[in-house]
Amino acid sequence: MNDHPSVVPDNSDIITSQTHKCPSCGGKLIFNPGIGLMSCSFCENTYSPVKLEVLEQIRPADDGNAGEEEADKNEIVCDNCGAVLITDNDTVSTFCTFCGSPAVITRRLSRQFRPDYIIPFKITREEAEEKFVEFAKTRRYVPRDYYNKYNLEKITGIYVPFWTVSSRCAVSIRGDGFKNKLGHTDKYVLMSDFDVKYNNVPFDGSAEIADELMEAIEPFDASEKEPFNASFLQGFYAQKFNLTPDKLTDRILTRMERYGKETALISLNGYDSVSIGACGVRPYDIDQTYSLYPVWFLNYKYKGDNYRIAVNGQTGKADGYLPVSRFKRILRLILHRVVDVLAWILVLAAFGGFLFGLYELLTDLLHSRYEFVILIIACVAVPTVGMSLFSKSVSLDIGGKVETVSEILTRPVTRLLNGRRDSYDRLKDETNMLVGKRPPAYVYYDSKTKTEFDSAELFSNSEFIAKG
Repeated sequence: MNDHPSVVPDNSDIITSQTHKCPSCGGKLIFNPGIGLMSCSFCENTYSPVKLEVLEQIRPADDGNAGEEEADKNEIVCDNCGAVLITDNDTVSTFCTFCGSPAVITRRLSRQFRPDYIIPFKITREEAEEKFVEFAKTRRYVPRDYYNKYNLEKITGIYVPFWTVSSRCAVSIRGDGFKNKLGHTDKYVLMSDFDVKYNNVPFDGSAEIADELMEAIEPFDASEKEPFNASFLQGFYAQKFNLTPDKLTDRILTRMERYGKETALISLNGYDSVSIGACGVRPYDIDQTYSLYPVWFLNYKYKGDNYRIAVNGQTGKADGYLPVSRFKRILRLILHRVVDVLAWILVLAAFGGFLFGLYELLTDLLHSRYEFVILIIACVAVPTVGMSLFSKSVSLDIGGKVETVSEILTRPVTRLLNGRRDSYDRLKDETNMLVGKRPPAYVYYDSKTKTEFDSAELFSNSEFIAKG
């Protein structure tokens, strides 16, 4: 008989492993230590553990067949770029808003179109035209024919599909902080852990529209969204999403990481400069909605290429891509060179005046009849003495930094020449293909949810600054 009592394991202390399925093929995922990712042995796709957590929280997009309530909707399909727009039976299109092609066909809506919310247009067509022109005037080298009436008539109002994501994020930041002291700089290792919530961060669900362009015209005021009602579509187009939320997880994680770094800087104050190193962000409690946001588009064709500008149909904020007029650029570069030439003429005139004054002084002092000889001597002697002085490289100690006389005397001229050269290069390479800054973290920060920061610093070292 066994006198020892049997031990029954407490199941609450047993850690069970969770089996993840591959989102692409449904195969079993195995953690690969070599790359630090979950790897599928069937399709060979890889996923980070954080990305899998996000995918598991995302609701699958409902993309079934169109129902009876959508019987009055049509699809306008571009044969050139494949873009699909949805409209009512009374609205027609003769060209594609995205590529400008006239090869468009109209067919019955084949897949369902049921957004959760919609933000109605507040900016009228006339106001949108003014916003387009105002924006174009802020850019250089825009072709003159951009402003003609024919181009502005192509402005189209489209409801763009957006997946809006609200999520809490557990953020862990590591970096370095620097405090400038007298004669040295103290370096600290910084650590900050916090939990923050961001509300209604939009991600466009259209593959045809540049993500950076849609972010550049943000933010939209989500407090003005309405439950979807088809009556808002009258006279406008609406694009059907072709990117589902599970295809946007990389963009979601990238943006949340950027917002995490920006939020961390709020807690890491008291330093003259901060360098963020490692940043770990784990989104959870994710809530998503499918909404339509209003955007005015202008597709401008110039020398065979398409350029698109967008205006936020709610706020009027404009941004986009504009072509560069080669004629205007060349004219600007010529003007830049003319200014350089005139500047050199003034410098030479000043130097000539200096020589002439020296000549007058010498003739007055010597009362010589050989003025011409004295002038020749002055013209030769002054530059010779100057070059001799430079060649000897006489050095001076200025604030602990040893510099030659030639460096000291020529520094202003060198800076001027380098500045003019750099400005010429900027003008030569300047483009109108850059969009503005994307919205910062505070735009989507949930002020109703308190964020607790657990921050700490660890002194690392002091870096002494050389005198001067």
